[in-house]
Amino acid sequence: MKQLTILSVVLIPMLVSAMSITDAVQKSVQTHPQIEMKKEDRNTQRELLDRAKAGYLPSIDLSYSVGPEVTRTINNGRERENLTRQDASATLTQNLFAGFETEYGIKQQKALILSASDTVKESANELALATTTYYIEVLRTYELFQISKENVAVHKKYLSQIDEKVKAGVGRSSDYKQTLARYENALSIQYLAEQNYVNAISSFERILPGNITAKDLEKPKIGNIPANDLDTLVKLAMQNNPKIHVSQADIQVATAALKRSDAPYYPRVDIRAESYWNKNVHGISTDITNPNPSAFEEDSGYNALLVVKYNLFNGFADSANKQANQHRLLNKNSTLADAKRYIQAYTEIAWQTFESTKEQLVHLDNTIKSSGETVADYQKEHELGRRSIIDLLNIELEYNSAKNRKTTAEYDRLNAYYQILSYTGKILEEMSVVVE
Repeated sequence: MKQLTILSVVLIPMLVSAMSITDAVQKSVQTHPQIEMKKEDRNTQRELLDRAKAGYLPSIDLSYSVGPEVTRTINNGRERENLTRQDASATLTQNLFAGFETEYGIKQQKALILSASDTVKESANELALATTTYYIEVLRTYELFQISKENVAVHKKYLSQIDEKVKAGVGRSSDYKQTLARYENALSIQYLAEQNYVNAISSFERILPGNITAKDLEKPKIGNIPANDLDTLVKLAMQNNPKIHVSQADIQVATAALKRSDAPYYPRVDIRAESYWNKNVHGISTDITNPNPSAFEEDSGYNALLVVKYNLFNGFADSANKQANQHRLLNKNSTLADAKRYIQAYTEIAWQTFESTKEQLVHLDNTIKSSGETVADYQKEHELGRRSIIDLLNIELEYNSAKNRKTTAEYDRLNAYYQILSYTGKILEEMSVVVE
């Protein structure tokens, strides 16, 4: 029995412990397919860096061909020759100059790796914000659902009381009908609140699959804010937001690609070393005057050449490619400008909501306190015959409305807090979530 008690003490807290918002974010970032997709994109770009560096290394080719060759040439007196031809060669090519294509190709690929890495962080940042938003929405809709159920219970109580009075001949049927209408409306609000709660759970499970209810979640608290004024928050957002980092890396990619597109306007210089061996080429020996052609049926040799190639015209393809890269660069600059506007605007909105709801909650707390006290006073006055049930319903409606507004404002402020962390690029850091 003692062992069972100890086991219960150990296991029960594990079973009833709720998931914190930090736990939810950590788990979603670690397991969501979206993050895995971005990581694989990053890994792909890392592998492609070796391909870009290959331009600095020599190329070695081996070639061998064999097959029948039928010839009739002036060199063999127009006599038909049927021989098995064989060609073999080994070629080493080392590029010396390619118009800086390899250099800028490597810079472009490194920028692509940086962009892909920042995209992983951007996705993790956005996923963290989405997780907190859906997490908070589950709690918010649950509380509103509970408030709606309390409102239905109040209406049901008063409807029963007025029904008794009408049946006893001391109540007005119009009051009963009005109370019934309010009760039906309260029921419809309750069903809507329940639907919103169920939908919020489904949305949360899209981010983090599992059978989750509001009772499984801890209500989060507001923690540290990166700065206590809007200007500083906007500056932090411009410096740290992953979306801006991605746009900046994309500009580096486009800049390198534009410089790389100048390569065709330069000559290409290679060193090419070749060793070859031939047999029965063209059906004749290398020395046609020799009375024994079979002695000359093979020839071999080697060479080392400096090869310069300069394209003078390529059908305007090179100029079109350069123009296209210029437009890509302009596009990425515009994307960065748009990202900065977006981040600034939503940082301002989040901060204004955060500050405004703080003031709202002070007044809503006072409203709820006063309304609650008024409800108690009205109930006493009703017992003394000074207040009707309709009067009680009116003040109960005001009290219920205040509780709804407080719940909404409270969770709006929580959402604004996590939005500020996300836009300033601090949400993962605040939750100690590491993205590999």
